[in-house]
Amino acid sequence: MKKLMFLMIVSVLFSCAKKEYADTLVLFMEKEEGVEPYQTRMIITKDFVRIDDGDGDKDFVLFNRNTKVVHSVSAGEKTVMAIHEKKLKKGQKFEPPFKLTHSVKKMPAMKDAPAIEGEKAKHYQLITNDKVCYDVISVKDLMPNVVKALKEFHQHMALDSIVTFNNFPADMQNACDMAATTFKPARQFEFGFPIQEWGMREYSRSLIDYDLNYKADSKLFVLPEGYKNYTVTELREGKVSFSE
Repeated sequence: MKKLMFLMIVSVLFSCAKKEYADTLVLFMEKEEGVEPYQTRMIITKDFVRIDDGDGDKDFVLFNRNTKVVHSVSAGEKTVMAIHEKKLKKGQKFEPPFKLTHSVKKMPAMKDAPAIEGEKAKHYQLITNDKVCYDVISVKDLMPNVVKALKEFHQHMALDSIVTFNNFPADMQNACDMAATTFKPARQFEFGFPIQEWGMREYSRSLIDYDLNYKADSKLFVLPEGYKNYTVTELREGKVSFSE
């Protein structure tokens, strides 16, 4: 079934060129445990990454690549939460509560898979502590601008996760989750762009379309006025009231 789905996806992905693009639109279909499949749209420019559910969606995540701030916008609550860049002090290290050993297993070649811009998609398993965390089907050199931007985003969020990491007892920590969220972020991009990935808790994501010549409306990267603004740090410290 996974192989059939992959071939269907690849059939619409033949227009990619190996160069940088100013604006790129990427559409995914995602699935999580207990949730109906849903579409995720990403718009990537040299300055921003915007993640939402599609046209007309007023709830979105906006990553400013210049200021290194992630904004989470909720239209229903009329709020904007800011997640600023976190940096470890010089010489400071943050270690997991137990040792994490990472490895990668390259799976057998998918002989029936057509090439995308001359590159064959390849299947990898991402492993932590001898457990397969994720399977990814990646295409080398596909949308390198998107790969770079999403690496930045995942690494930004991983540094923020350090703040709350110690709130969870070690015996409740999952090695795969720790790797993905904190200690090995963006590992799914190590072999190119992942056109399909799946893992624990029935999670899956499949690329369904993209546009390398997308002309992004500048209004999509403007935060709404009149909303309540606060930082994730203020929220964690109990300084945010939603009754106002």
